[in-house]
Amino acid sequence: MSFNHRSIFIRTGVFIGSRLSIAVVISVMSSVALAEEVYELGRIIVTAARTAQTVDETLAPVTVINREQIERSQASSVTELLKHAPGVQIASNGGPGSTSGVFLRGTSTAQTLILMDGQKLNSGANGAAPLEYLDPDQIERIEIVRGPRSTLYGADAVGGVINIITRKGTGAPKLTVKAGGGSRGTGAYGLNFGGESEGTRFNFGAHLFETQGYDRTTNKQGSDGDDDAFRNKSISGSLTKVFDNDITAGVNASHTEGKAEYDNVSDYTGFPVSFFETSNMNAFVSGSINESWYSRLEAGYQRNYRDDAGGKPPFGVSTVTSKRYSAGWVNDIAWGENQFLTSGIDYSNDRVDSTWNYKEKERYNVGIFAQNTTSMETQELQISGRYDKNEAYGDKTTGSASWAIDLPEDMRFIASYGTAFRTPAFRDLNGNSDLKPESSKNAEIELRGQLGAKSDWSINFYHNDMTDMFLWNGKFGSESALENTDATIKGIELSGTTVIKEWAISGSVSFLKPEFSNGTNAGKTLNRRARQLFAVNADKDFGRWTFGATLKGQGAVWDSPDNETNRLPGFGTLDLRATVKVTREFKTQFKVVNLMDKDYSTAYGYIEEPRGVFATLIWSPEL
Repeated sequence: MSFNHRSIFIRTGVFIGSRLSIAVVISVMSSVALAEEVYELGRIIVTAARTAQTVDETLAPVTVINREQIERSQASSVTELLKHAPGVQIASNGGPGSTSGVFLRGTSTAQTLILMDGQKLNSGANGAAPLEYLDPDQIERIEIVRGPRSTLYGADAVGGVINIITRKGTGAPKLTVKAGGGSRGTGAYGLNFGGESEGTRFNFGAHLFETQGYDRTTNKQGSDGDDDAFRNKSISGSLTKVFDNDITAGVNASHTEGKAEYDNVSDYTGFPVSFFETSNMNAFVSGSINESWYSRLEAGYQRNYRDDAGGKPPFGVSTVTSKRYSAGWVNDIAWGENQFLTSGIDYSNDRVDSTWNYKEKERYNVGIFAQNTTSMETQELQISGRYDKNEAYGDKTTGSASWAIDLPEDMRFIASYGTAFRTPAFRDLNGNSDLKPESSKNAEIELRGQLGAKSDWSINFYHNDMTDMFLWNGKFGSESALENTDATIKGIELSGTTVIKEWAISGSVSFLKPEFSNGTNAGKTLNRRARQLFAVNADKDFGRWTFGATLKGQGAVWDSPDNETNRLPGFGTLDLRATVKVTREFKTQFKVVNLMDKDYSTAYGYIEEPRGVFATLIWSPEL
């Protein structure tokens, strides 16, 4: 069977051919089993279309942070990694281990879908994902897709999707041992062992991060003058087997637990200490039904536990345990000349148990989706749709369409339109049982291109209309409630990578206009959203030495929706890093964060990390 002169390799699952070749045969979890087998064909991403593609083939703006970049960055948290990506703004209640929010293209934390190995991390209790607890040493790569993806993933993918793919092990078995420390009594220790043998891939890791921290809050906001410590222990493992009949099966698991200290910031909120646990497990089996049909079954389990002790009245002690059971069936079918269909069904069941009196404690969701891609000589058309049935909110239908055309000078023009939605989390309903689900309509155009073999660039224009967006009324206790309002986010993103005099440089700048569309705040800037974001990374190898720097910053934000109080000024920070290879098996890393010791905040009342110096020893013996 011929598909526009493309060859099909069922085992690796990739069409090989022209620049517009359609990658096949794996769902979002296929990175676990297959994506690394075809990595040499390009920078593989699986999140944008729930099937494997190289970055330049996707019809969505994407960013991939791979393992090499993670190691170069020396990041101690996932939020530190995400700060470098286009369109991403991080707001946190202080330093390591503090509650952190991700604002992707001006959307809120709960409006961005966070996945781990394709399984949803957003808590059913509050809609947020515990990114502040995840260890970068567990991660193979992070795929960030900007723009709505509810037609493929259902609720919460309003601003985009962030898929965290854990390490799976490739090549000869390898052991890595790390030990490091630095400012504020920080220590980081870990080991990782992974590789492959006779069709079996494995990876096992264990890590400990602890710091005495610093006083995260200002004197005006309830600071008690003590340092706020953080301790995080994590273990992870994965096992994948390719059988003789080309059936692939695997399982991935991770567990993180620890303790975070922080100060109260008002008379009502905040707890001096928080104990947490997060557990994730997923399993899959995949294989070819025939030469043009590939299928995948997957199941997952997630548990988030948090115990906040010592809060001020009326809260006191707060414990919340949320669980999610999920399952999915995804199929990739090459059904005609230049036609490729990805379709499937998703199921999830969310449950919550808490000292809070939640009005709802359990609900299920079933979603059916289909996406068809038509590939032509210089054009590509992608149309998708999804139907969700939610136990609490009934039916929801979403759709999207993208069209791309190749232009001269290695350029490509892409136009897209998509709808998305978000359902309230269990906590959101406590003060307002009449809260409506959020919905959005996003239109976007993109122009991307390449300049030689070492440079690429893109510019995006988008317009996102959000209806019934959730807005907190600013009250605590029994009067606390979310209300529905409307908002519009317009934006321009510019990003690119290049090599100048052997310096590998990547950078982005975003200009946003996030505003309320109605109500008393009409025309005001959405709270906690910056109108300008920028980030520049530069790295260079000097033989045994590697040097790098990151310059990042953002414009001013309002922490209040009325834009009258709690204004946080804009800022820029500079981080430096270096690595030296002492021997073939031994290297050392050095990092300076916030070199200029900038005093800044991303959330009102909380102070971000001051200047710090850290060093790490890494031993990778030959086995």
